Amino acid sequence: MSAVVQTLAWVGAAWMAAAVYVAVAKPFRDEPPHRTPEDVQRDIAEHRARRDLDTCRGIWPDPPTWRVIAAQHRLDTAKQRRKENP
Repeated sequence: MSAVVQTLAWVGAAWMAAAVYVAVAKPFRDEPPHRTPEDVQRDIAEHRARRDLDTCRGIWPDPPTWRVIAAQHRLDTAKQRRKENP
């Protein structure tokens, strides 16, 4: 058998294998879920909200009131000013 005929036989066999795979395996695959852009945006918003809430709970399990936050800010800025202006 010449090299050309042998190459054509390999190409033909590859095409036949691909055709058999498509004919046999394709009908058994599940259809991918059909999602609209609105579904995607809703899922993104849910995941972002959940992650932000988890992050906040991880940082402050019991968040302080605004008065505590304001007092801490005043103390931190006063400390910074003392460091900058000895």
